[in-house]
Amino acid sequence: MRILFLASGEFAIPTLKLLAGQRPEVELKLISQPDRNKGRGRKIAPTPAKAAALELGIETATPKLVNSEEGRRIISDFAPDYLVLIDYGIKLSPETIALPKEAAINLHPSLLPAYRGPAPMPWALINGEPITGVTTQLIGKKIDCGQILLQEPTFIFDHETLPHLSQRLAQLGAPLVWRTISELKDNRLEPTPQDERQASIAPKLKKEDGLIDWQIPAAALFNRIRGLNPWPGTYTFLKGKRVKIITVSPAEETYLLPPGALRVENDKLIVGCGQAETLSIDELQIAGKPPRTAADFLRGHKINPDDCFNSK
Repeated sequence: MRILFLASGEFAIPTLKLLAGQRPEVELKLISQPDRNKGRGRKIAPTPAKAAALELGIETATPKLVNSEEGRRIISDFAPDYLVLIDYGIKLSPETIALPKEAAINLHPSLLPAYRGPAPMPWALINGEPITGVTTQLIGKKIDCGQILLQEPTFIFDHETLPHLSQRLAQLGAPLVWRTISELKDNRLEPTPQDERQASIAPKLKKEDGLIDWQIPAAALFNRIRGLNPWPGTYTFLKGKRVKIITVSPAEETYLLPPGALRVENDKLIVGCGQAETLSIDELQIAGKPPRTAADFLRGHKINPDDCFNSK
């Protein structure tokens, strides 16, 4: 069985490793996006998926445009039975989707049709969802609208942030992809159309989405901060300086504080939120400085009674 794997990001790596472990039953090739300048030194580096593939001894290709004649030729020359797309970053054309002999499959980190789009995991956290999961689907003309193959649900933990949730869903998705291919191969899987009435969208995040509005109730702010960690990150301003809010937790006691107002209690930094609620700042970062716990921050910064977080 020949599987062409299209992937770029870290989310695809567990599936890549699992498929690599099926050799020699599976002949595997990776197509990833081209190497790019990364980091402060702007050195050319491969995508995380390509770097993992090279370590595993998997053949790789990085066409500039996968939907171009060159990209389709690379796929056609490999003659895949299945095409698997995970965290690749480019929409496939109908001509590219039609190239594998059997099926073109995508792994999506939500329980479709919920949270279609580029940011399903952040929005599930932001919206305080108790359950999410992974879905394998046939790749269709519209993004994330293909017929559903298999799904695997999981709970979202109360204090879970995006990096941890992403790791868990990536690990959960790997065996689901292999099971999907195996059941398709044996004609034991019937694709199911998505219920459009249940569809929701997870739009792309923007840097400005990270600006905190302290008028929002504490529970909603807590979810927003963990959903936007690490990118774009959530931030506010204190005395004109930008402050990144990395992690927060519910305040142990109730304090009557206006939104954004600050109070220090036993080395804890408490901030007022909407509906007369409060949060405790656990970790924060002043622009140009390393991240610090609230206790460390308070040892070097005096908080006056009239100090508050604001939007500029």
